[in-house]
Amino acid sequence: MDRRTLLSAGAFAALALPPAAESAPAAASGMRFDHVSLNVRDFEGALDWYRSKLGFHVEVAWRVGALNGKRLAYLRLNDTTLELVEADAGGAGLPEAMSFPEHFARTGYGHLCFRVDNAEAMLDGLAAEGVPTFVRAETYDLDGTPFQRRVGFVKDMEDNVLEFGEPLRRTG
Repeated sequence: MDRRTLLSAGAFAALALPPAAESAPAAASGMRFDHVSLNVRDFEGALDWYRSKLGFHVEVAWRVGALNGKRLAYLRLNDTTLELVEADAGGAGLPEAMSFPEHFARTGYGHLCFRVDNAEAMLDGLAAEGVPTFVRAETYDLDGTPFQRRVGFVKDMEDNVLEFGEPLRRTG
């Protein structure tokens, strides 16, 4: 299965779902996305990477005494919150994805996606900062829908995959 098929199948499935308001329990009616938590081996390095490469700022950082002083931080950029969590020493993560199809063949955490106005410009800016492109920016038709989307991917300093996606565009 190629990249286009993988992206198209997932996007079509998302568009085919009923609106949340029709199927959500009453208690979830005011629910909003809050944050994504990312466990990292090098806490200070991750703080620096997300600040210097993507422009996040530390909203609050703290230690959890009940977890032997583990460090955590909420990083903010516009309306996005990323929680960095200091992983245990020797903690194992997912093996690094060496190819785009391999990345999509896994279960669990896939990638973080940030909406941008221009995916290629974002990748070019990161490349100038020494961040190599994992998958170059391409426009994909979302098969079976009247939409397409331009996206590109990089990896952070711990090989977590980050997507930069432009808003959906109608093709017809």
